[in-house]
Amino acid sequence: MKILHVINSLSSGGAEKLIEDSLPLMNRIEGIEVEVLLLTNHKNVFDKGLRNNNIKISVLPKNRIRSLRNIYDIRQQIIKGRYDIVHAHLFPSNYWVSLACMLFINNRPKLVVTEHNTHNRRRNKKYFKYIDKFIYSSFDKIISISEKTQENLILWINPSEENQKRFTVVDNGVNLQRFFDAKPYNKSEINSQFDENVKLICMTGRFTQQKDQNTLIKAIKNLPQDVHLLLIGEGELKRQNEELAKNIGVSNRVHFMGFRNDVDRILCSCEIVALSSHWEGFGLAAVEGMAVGKPLIASNVSGLKEVVNNYGMLFEKGNVKEVTNLISKLLEDENLYNELSKKSLIRAQHYDIKVMVNKYISVYKKLKFKMHK
Repeated sequence: MKILHVINSLSSGGAEKLIEDSLPLMNRIEGIEVEVLLLTNHKNVFDKGLRNNNIKISVLPKNRIRSLRNIYDIRQQIIKGRYDIVHAHLFPSNYWVSLACMLFINNRPKLVVTEHNTHNRRRNKKYFKYIDKFIYSSFDKIISISEKTQENLILWINPSEENQKRFTVVDNGVNLQRFFDAKPYNKSEINSQFDENVKLICMTGRFTQQKDQNTLIKAIKNLPQDVHLLLIGEGELKRQNEELAKNIGVSNRVHFMGFRNDVDRILCSCEIVALSSHWEGFGLAAVEGMAVGKPLIASNVSGLKEVVNNYGMLFEKGNVKEVTNLISKLLEDENLYNELSKKSLIRAQHYDIKVMVNKYISVYKKLKFKMHK
């Protein structure tokens, strides 16, 4: 069975990281061959792991995410590769794959799409409801990364009862062993100005409107001087967040780490893991934090609360005062801290990437069976 995964790029992001972690596992299964097609190779950071596992990566000739030519080029790639399954991730890759495959008359591969978020900006514009409904109607299987993600998508495109059979949920997974085995840094290895008494809060995520790092930055201002914030990631709003830290006088306690390949070791070196997103499909960063046995605080939004509730602490999104209070409480109450650390490890075990990969392979096999029936 030959499978092509199509995604915008392999830049830093949850869906992109999932591709890097899951495809090598798929490729090791007997009878499975996977390849990756990118709309652009701009700012790729997750391609090295795939290449090291002998997974072929192709880039469309235009090397642009938003080009109508992508429809033709994807179609040509599919014809040339003779794939059984084409699996699309993220917008606009899902659009281009759908439109490219509408041109097939015979021997069309089975189409799969993964919905990675409970919300997106298209849903702020009513006319996109009809466009999305049309696009998603071409996919043979629509996989959502959480129950709430699926629920919101169904509410948005309102498919017929018959078409709802094409929807399924496969929870995201994490390479748990990597995080279980992670060794912490000496804090001075992270920053030469740190001593071992420094308290570190860490968030991993792109600097976008969705992630809302500025809530954590504002909370740091209200916390003791020995509490520092590590922000891992890149993105269009990074400079804006740096300016915020400078303007409110905490630039010496908020550290912008950029993209890192050692997230596991950094998380292992921190006291608390935080995720302040306005919305999430799932929250891989939350599970990663739990997998190193750290207490997790996260915004009480769909996609996150399903993972965190009863295992970590939730706060109202954007509520700086509540974030401040939760961090203070965890740092001051050793019993609560230890209790949540244990709960984190328990919860993380529900999200093993091997389980996720097996569920994806099951979906592919059922679709291939229908193709040849």
